[in-house]
Amino acid sequence: MKNTNTAKLNTFIIAFLFMTIMAVFSSGAYAVSVPAASGQINSPDGAILRKSSNTGSAKLCVLSDNTRITIRKEVFKSKTSISKKNKWYYVTANGKKGYVRADLVDNIRYGSVKGKTKAQVNYRKGAGTRMKKKGTFRKGIKVTIVMKAKPVSSTRGTSSTWYKIKAGRKYYYVCSSKIKLTGSAVKASADPANTSYIDPPAKMTDEQFERYLKNEGFPESYRKRLIQLHKVHPNWGFVGYKTNISWKTALSKQTKGGTSLVSSIYPARYRDGTKQYEKGWYKANSKVVAYYMDPCNFLNENGIFMFEDLSYKPGYQTASVVSAILSPTKLPSYGFTATMFVNAGKSNNVSPVFLASRARQETGGGGDAVNGTKILGKKVYNPFNIGAFGGTNPLYNGLVYAYEKGWTTQAKAVEGGAKELAKNYINKGQYTIYYQRFNVRNGESKAGSHQYMTNIMAPYSEAGATKSSYSKYGIMNQPLVFEIPIYKSMPTSTKLP
Repeated sequence: MKNTNTAKLNTFIIAFLFMTIMAVFSSGAYAVSVPAASGQINSPDGAILRKSSNTGSAKLCVLSDNTRITIRKEVFKSKTSISKKNKWYYVTANGKKGYVRADLVDNIRYGSVKGKTKAQVNYRKGAGTRMKKKGTFRKGIKVTIVMKAKPVSSTRGTSSTWYKIKAGRKYYYVCSSKIKLTGSAVKASADPANTSYIDPPAKMTDEQFERYLKNEGFPESYRKRLIQLHKVHPNWGFVGYKTNISWKTALSKQTKGGTSLVSSIYPARYRDGTKQYEKGWYKANSKVVAYYMDPCNFLNENGIFMFEDLSYKPGYQTASVVSAILSPTKLPSYGFTATMFVNAGKSNNVSPVFLASRARQETGGGGDAVNGTKILGKKVYNPFNIGAFGGTNPLYNGLVYAYEKGWTTQAKAVEGGAKELAKNYINKGQYTIYYQRFNVRNGESKAGSHQYMTNIMAPYSEAGATKSSYSKYGIMNQPLVFEIPIYKSMPTSTKLP
């Protein structure tokens, strides 16, 4: 027989624990948190990931240039300075956690969570009570928090954790003890191109959206076209990227040698000279290069997809959409299936729609790259024509490359090609079709080099294939994100000859 007092005690403990748990969850202590940000290493020599936030700390590894990182917290090393040289980031990268200098990181994209001031609180330029005060929030003011920050210990105030907040286009810092988190967190993408909008474009008024475009630095010629797209597709997001490269410099790099070619099927006036760099391909003249390099010419429903973020999004990058891209080509008859592209996209975090569009562009007409040509007795496949350049027979070079990589089945070729594209392009800042054709995402010194294709018109063709498949399956209004480059001293317009 049970002891009655013991039973009552057990009942009381269970009830107490239940009420405690319910109180914790209702307070939002576990339901709400500050999301991490994303960023990228920006240092040709790489950045050292250290155990602690100082240069004398143990070295964990070296993060190569363009490595993507998850930023969990800002750590201030100065009581009064907000300079990047006086800050570190606590990050996760390549499966390791540690600290990296803030001046070696760029392309930061924030998530966000809503909050409300619990009491009057000062907001400052940096984390810590010695940082310059910029103003005061009264109790009950709504704020948007984008990151945690750690001040120098002697300046932490009433909490060792501060919050970095966004107000308009500026960032400030407040002591976390004076803030109550109230909303659901919006995560930052691991891909810098995929910006997390604190105010979703669909919820912006026309006036707010135009102001947003101005703040992103878009020229008036861009804004007019983007506003029209926004009216038709309010869920789309547009990110401006200032290349810090002058238009003249970029154009000169894209018109050197055989960097930009045009097919012989186009009028002779599109060519610069009579030399064939590859059979049936001529150097494109500067007007043609300028036209296809000018983003403003492609801010429409067809061209915009050359600026789409190419990371994997299973919600709408389905086998049906991929099939729509492959069906007009000869690839299915050679054994290439939509499932192959979807699986490759998933395992490499690459859009399978992009992969199918690239294969369609490169080998959709069939040929030795995809029909099982034998090299040294083995059938090989190269649907993306990777390595197919140089010498008098680029196609053969591509087949040799496929042989060396072991691409002896269609599935291996798609998977291997996707891995190469992710490693050598998408993970190196060239995460849109435009950036793969015009490498202006990695600084002026690399512009015009490390470009996937020489066909000056290829981005437009691939973008059109993507748009057609999206339209067919009714997914044009997904929350797509497009990163559009902006050059210094751009022309007002460009035209074909």
